[in-house]
Amino acid sequence: MIWVLTAGMIIWFSSFSAIAQVEKTDPPTLILADEMQYDENTQIITATGNVEIEREGSILLAEKVTYNQETDTATANGNVTLVDDDGTVMFFEQAEITGDLKEGLAREVRVLLADSSRMAARFIRRREGNINELRRVVYSACDLNCDGEPVWQIKARKVIHDQDDQLMTYNDAWIELMGVPVFYTPYLAHPDPTADRRSGLLAPAIGGGSNLGFSFALPYYWNIAPDKDATLTPLYTSSAGRGGTAEYRQLFEEGELRVFGSLVTDDQDNSKDFRGHVQARARWDISERWRTGADLHLASDDTYLRRYDFDAPTWLTTNAFAERFGTQSYFAVNTYHFQRQRRTVVAGSTPLVAPLIDYSFVGKPTNGGGYFTADASALALYRETGSDQTRLSSELGWHVPYISPLGEVYTLRATLRGDGYYVRDVVDPVANTSFTGFEGRAIPQVSMEWRYPLARTGPATTQYLEPIVQGVWSPIGQNSTKISNEDSRDFEFDDTNLFSEQRFTGYDRVEGGARVNYGLRWSAYGETGQSMSAMFGQSYRFHKDNTFSATSGLSGKFSDYVGRVLYQPSNYVDLSYRFRLDSSNFSPERSEVSAAAGTDLFRVGANYIFIKQTDPTSPEFGDREELYAFFDTRISKYWKLQGTHREDLSPEGGSIRSSIGIVYEDECFVFGLDIADDNTEDRDFQSGFSVILRFTLKTIGEVRLSSSVGVDQ
Repeated sequence: MIWVLTAGMIIWFSSFSAIAQVEKTDPPTLILADEMQYDENTQIITATGNVEIEREGSILLAEKVTYNQETDTATANGNVTLVDDDGTVMFFEQAEITGDLKEGLAREVRVLLADSSRMAARFIRRREGNINELRRVVYSACDLNCDGEPVWQIKARKVIHDQDDQLMTYNDAWIELMGVPVFYTPYLAHPDPTADRRSGLLAPAIGGGSNLGFSFALPYYWNIAPDKDATLTPLYTSSAGRGGTAEYRQLFEEGELRVFGSLVTDDQDNSKDFRGHVQARARWDISERWRTGADLHLASDDTYLRRYDFDAPTWLTTNAFAERFGTQSYFAVNTYHFQRQRRTVVAGSTPLVAPLIDYSFVGKPTNGGGYFTADASALALYRETGSDQTRLSSELGWHVPYISPLGEVYTLRATLRGDGYYVRDVVDPVANTSFTGFEGRAIPQVSMEWRYPLARTGPATTQYLEPIVQGVWSPIGQNSTKISNEDSRDFEFDDTNLFSEQRFTGYDRVEGGARVNYGLRWSAYGETGQSMSAMFGQSYRFHKDNTFSATSGLSGKFSDYVGRVLYQPSNYVDLSYRFRLDSSNFSPERSEVSAAAGTDLFRVGANYIFIKQTDPTSPEFGDREELYAFFDTRISKYWKLQGTHREDLSPEGGSIRSSIGIVYEDECFVFGLDIADDNTEDRDFQSGFSVILRFTLKTIGEVRLSSSVGVDQ
């Protein structure tokens, strides 16, 4: 049996009759029940047995409902359930509610929210169809433990749940952990589960330590529009000034923008009137092939970011670029600005690159398999103090791969490169003179590489063996002292570049002369996932090249030996060893050993590095020997423990940093405790011993408490 109610109209459908009267003015209310009775004198409708009332997306379920048409009120009894269109479900034993389900009163209510969090209250008043006012409320997002208590809950005198504004507001609220009251606030608000983003205060961060003293930060999140938002965070410290941070984010149809910055004044340990930083990122897709963007990262000084606990890489890089992706080509224009964040550099000596232009083209293979390449690069580099450089480079190449009937792989490459420079104030350290003017060079190069991959399949193992020989020729003496070395300083000879025709990372330095690179690769794979691989090789040059330093491993005719060994006996164990050995006595010049074992439940590992320092031009740096160890274990379903330790193994070394952390996380609560001992310092920045305590109440927010004691001066 179905009833349809409208303002001033009742339509009753059954298998026998239908009654309708007056006109429709409001959306209809649908009633389903096992049995219905209508008293024409009192205009009361009584529905019993599996009663279901639906109006505008809201549904009321009950065992019995009595509806007074004259007063437009209904009384529901017996397992009363009210389901709103936002997913909120309320349970009562008895409720009085209007016919449109927008107004009502009830006692002893239980509420299930859309994210499965729960509320219980002694009294609820519903008004305007979207505002639920609850009294003497308990709220939690936790499941009940074996004692029938949640891990945390909020008890409040009053809660107002505004479903249109998607906001829950508490008055006179206590937060309890394990049944113990730990925090009181006269006012608390957070978005309800249906809200994607809401403006409002976020959880505070409270700290204390040698760098900042006592610190307090209270973020405010501003939901400006669906495509943009901002977070403003005032910051107070007792010994490092006052200020704050601001972050702005916006998405566009073809791009994105993010800006984050900070500003602090009155730092007692620094003479600057203000300190701060800005970090921004912008991306814009102009078309399917063109993209542009910029990254901005600047700080007022080189210890600010570490002192105030911001991300602090060694160099802050500011970059603006535009690039084009072709089917066979790539084009890019970049500008760069750098700011060092560790050791102080000479004022004005850091270069500004504006612009750096790169172009690469790869032609289609011919019938014989050969293909053509073209590369070009242009650079303008400026300094306030020191040398400047303007460079134009281009290179043409022809590449011919060939596989013989026996399976040998040959690759012939021939290239011709030209570099033109205009430099200013380049100092010749030998002649102690300075040069300003033009300098150029032409660099032809030819290389031939031979590989012979061999495979052997056994009953339980498949093995691969590949000898490699590569010959390279280019002219000697292409590194004029009139050309400053700007982009080829970061050089390291190892197993990854043994078979590179040019091992320098940039254009300013060239590896010349005739040389032969040779090595052997071997690998084996088992049927159950085991694997092992090794590589060993060396380079021989027919003349000595003073372009390479004494510590590079390439200064003699025979280079140092380089190689690696990787071993995985199972899916749970990984071992690796990378090395560079002296060519005369096989003594280690560089060693890297790493090992890791375990599963997601328990994993432990260590990394060891040794670098021999024999460069007489850098006496302040001795041999470097360092060990890093870690473990990560899940103690139980909810508890996780992890730790790290970094040790300087040199004679005057010691502990660099040690840390241990424990985390508890369940469906509603995260607790984290991190303890670290960091023995690094730099002027007004001190690490020392630190403790960070984090409480996260899911659906509410995170509270962060931190404290640190700086290293001894």
